[in-house]
Amino acid sequence: MLFALLCSIPSVAQKADTAFISASAGRAQQLYTNAFQGQARLFNGTEYRLYQSRNDEFPLYLRDDWTNGAVLYDGEHYDNVSLVYDISTDKVVVEHMLNGAEIQLIAEKVSWFSMSGHTFVRIDGDKTNGVKSGFYDLLYDGPSKVYAKREKMLQESIESQVIVSRFEEKNHLYILRNGVFVPVKKKSSVLKVFSDRKSDVKSALNKSKIRFRKDREKAIVLAATFYDSPKN
Repeated sequence: MLFALLCSIPSVAQKADTAFISASAGRAQQLYTNAFQGQARLFNGTEYRLYQSRNDEFPLYLRDDWTNGAVLYDGEHYDNVSLVYDISTDKVVVEHMLNGAEIQLIAEKVSWFSMSGHTFVRIDGDKTNGVKSGFYDLLYDGPSKVYAKREKMLQESIESQVIVSRFEEKNHLYILRNGVFVPVKKKSSVLKVFSDRKSDVKSALNKSKIRFRKDREKAIVLAATFYDSPKN
């Protein structure tokens, strides 16, 4: 009797392990299915093919790889989305969680998306606000807002009878004041925007010891932040 009982223990344990594994797999599958169903509306764009680099050049923002981010798409907020931002074409691309397909989101349905600590918002440009439609990096979100338009242009040249491809990156900076996007590049253009507090803003920039030409974005954000702060 004892021998029979001992022999039955491995069989019982094996059945228990099998049942546990089956239940765990079932829960994992359910979680995966729920996650996919929750993001199903996100995967309704058009097919996109990532640029195939010849050397180390790439058209994406910051890094040549998928990154984890968030997006407000067609009125729905999605977290933990695998995405890239192609700044050469101004396209937001997500990776399908089931088959790995690269899907280009419909630009007009993207209110904003965030990645690598940056938030890009969709702005509809017209003759009155001074910018073209597209995605703009919101650098400072105060009464005076600061935006950057990130762009890359493909440049090709022949060196030693070999075609060499490069992406030239340009960043156009704007301060939003009274509904108009004012382009700013030099310190003088920033001070002109904040002309009613020109001397105070100039003094704040000088005290910060930020070198304007070397770090324009940081300097412009500081100027806007100072301008929006209460006067002493």
